[in-house]
Amino acid sequence: MGEVTYRVEKLHGRPIVDGSDVRRLRIGADPNRSRLRGDAMFPTVVRIPDWVPAEDRAHPDANYYLYFASHHGTSIHMAWSDRVDSADWTIFNAGRLDDPRFPGRGVFDLRLGNETETIDVVDGIVLKGHVSSPEVIVDEDNRQFIMVVHGSSNDGQRSFVATSKSGLNFNRPEVGGEEGGGLKRLKFADRNYLRVFTYHGDWYGFAQRGFFLEPANPECPWDTPEGWNTSDPLWVSAESSPIEDDLVADGLAGDHLPNGGLGLRHGCVRVMEEGETLEVFYSRKWEEPEYIMRSTVDLSAGDWQAWQTSYPPEDMVRAEEDWEGDVVHDSYAFKEDGQLYLFYTCWEEDAIAVAKLYRE
Repeated sequence: MGEVTYRVEKLHGRPIVDGSDVRRLRIGADPNRSRLRGDAMFPTVVRIPDWVPAEDRAHPDANYYLYFASHHGTSIHMAWSDRVDSADWTIFNAGRLDDPRFPGRGVFDLRLGNETETIDVVDGIVLKGHVSSPEVIVDEDNRQFIMVVHGSSNDGQRSFVATSKSGLNFNRPEVGGEEGGGLKRLKFADRNYLRVFTYHGDWYGFAQRGFFLEPANPECPWDTPEGWNTSDPLWVSAESSPIEDDLVADGLAGDHLPNGGLGLRHGCVRVMEEGETLEVFYSRKWEEPEYIMRSTVDLSAGDWQAWQTSYPPEDMVRAEEDWEGDVVHDSYAFKEDGQLYLFYTCWEEDAIAVAKLYRE
């Protein structure tokens, strides 16, 4: 396909989710951190499927859910809106415990049911102290929401998976979650900050540093097949990152540089309409200033472990407004009714904004 570029139109002149609102509603990190930032980052947006009735939504008028997290928090949050391009998103379940259907804070609370901020996941692997980076998809076949998160564990930083029929409660049933839902008893992946996508009907992942992943058993991407060693990751990673390889080849990354040089921080992915090209929107840590850029991948070019990203990347979104602060990152691409939107984090991971992307 020919080269694609975008014109960016930032919407509303302000964030749509603000970390100060998160703290005011007491759903962010520890109150002692109230002077710090980092309470609104890593957005993910889904359209609520028709099979979720109005009475089972965050609000009868809700049509979209925007999931997000605090950088150092112990819960996953969500805001809802009737329109995807709205300036007004309402934060759900502020943790005031006024609705027994939604215990804890947000849609998943690591502290729910215990004082130690831990969950025994499987085979001695314990999720503890921190959970973040929600990636949420709608599973139409099984009429459920699937959420991938990463968190600290006694096995290092790992990714885990949880489910919910409503999209509002991903906690385990024994602590007030939905029957049949909650955090699955498996280790999902050894990589963090995952985004997932499908290509020719198969699932793949894209993680921090630019590593691609695939399910070890493509027939069971979200659950352990019979006989599975549950301490093994359900999704496996490629051995190298094409983005890292390009940076090293260009002299911008390597052990000889301070902090290892530039490296992909967090990204998002989207398969383009013609079905063979993957768009990757991402930022690079240690960039000054950090901003969102775009590369593409020809998915038809060989095995998934050999996929290559285009280089150099295209500039996409930079911090230009006072309310954005100095850097922008943590993007999420979402297309609705023919319009492509890019949600992104700004103001030191303490606000989420949205822009329209127009293809040129």
